[in-house]
Amino acid sequence: MSGWSRSPACCLAALLALPLLPGPARAEPGTAAESSGARASLPKWEAGLVLGGGWVNDYPGADQNHARSLVAPFLIYRGSVLQIDREGIRSRLIDAKDFELDITASAAFSSRRSDARQGMAGLDYLFGVGPQLVYKGLGGAWGSPWLRLKLRALASTDFHRADGRGAALDAQLQWRFRPSADWPGTLSFGIQPMWASSELQRYLYSVPAAQATSRRPAYDARAGYLGTELSWTLTRRQSERLSWFATAQAMSLSGAANARSPLLRDKSGFSIGAGLLWTPWQSAARAAD
Repeated sequence: MSGWSRSPACCLAALLALPLLPGPARAEPGTAAESSGARASLPKWEAGLVLGGGWVNDYPGADQNHARSLVAPFLIYRGSVLQIDREGIRSRLIDAKDFELDITASAAFSSRRSDARQGMAGLDYLFGVGPQLVYKGLGGAWGSPWLRLKLRALASTDFHRADGRGAALDAQLQWRFRPSADWPGTLSFGIQPMWASSELQRYLYSVPAAQATSRRPAYDARAGYLGTELSWTLTRRQSERLSWFATAQAMSLSGAANARSPLLRDKSGFSIGAGLLWTPWQSAARAAD
């Protein structure tokens, strides 16, 4: 969810979305760009700092953006089962030729400065976990699409208490390219329609009668289609220990289940961000499938 919902667990997850975090340039499993020793040539783990900033939509359907920035520790881990990288935190359960089944985690920033929600409780940090099914059979070369189906149980927290927020289902079609044969990084494009349960929709778009105003009438949100996100991300490994990324997201909420909510003020949204990933600490052990 553009700029607010996701993707987690990794430190910059909430800046735009967790899957947009760049890891070191690497070939996708099963692609023509992968060599037999490509993965094994990378450290099993890397640790360092991520520095990022962006101009981020407050929440899906908000008519305001705010600047976000973060400096935090960062970890990349390339285990045979557990992996932490630009795709987030994943525990691989099944890895077949055409399918992969993972358990993934996600997280997002809070939103407390939106004019539309003045006089209402702010939106807390959002965390999610659940299965992800990846279909790799659409093609095996760079530029071929990958399909990811993600189902996540969600909870919000202000770090004093936590509340369940239902579940979300995303279907993402993603393409990855190398701008040139010697570019140590990737250019990716994705399209992702999203659906949410009544609990999450109410958290975002309901207006209790006690908090209604002349400009913000009471509204009871319902489950259904949330919106479709388009994302673009450019990553580059500048050196063995330094990477950078730039990313942009656009979101359309036309046809959303709660398009009539007074909190859904804009049926489109846009967020941009950029950052550096510095990993001075690396393991001597190499990654291996």
